[in-house]
Amino acid sequence: MAIAPEPQLRACLRVIYMASLDARVAGWGGDVNAERLADLMDAIHNIPGLILNWENCDEDLLKSMLLDYEQKWRDEGPSLYTLYEQELSSQDR
Repeated sequence: MAIAPEPQLRACLRVIYMASLDARVAGWGGDVNAERLADLMDAIHNIPGLILNWENCDEDLLKSMLLDYEQKWRDEGPSLYTLYEQELSSQDR
């Protein structure tokens, strides 16, 4: 099993970090939208396994799952696809 290359590893970890913060803030806020939190976790739950098994990762599918979440919850949740892409592009500089 091969670990994700550095740019993708950083991007994946950034997405997990921001999604975790968002879930924590929603929980502490007390006004939890269960559907949104379920969608948030659905969008990221495979990322740790993908990081550890990158050679079998379909990165386009990963991005599409992040984009689906972002489009559905753009006014309420973190922009997961945008975070992923921004992290990748920031490493190109």
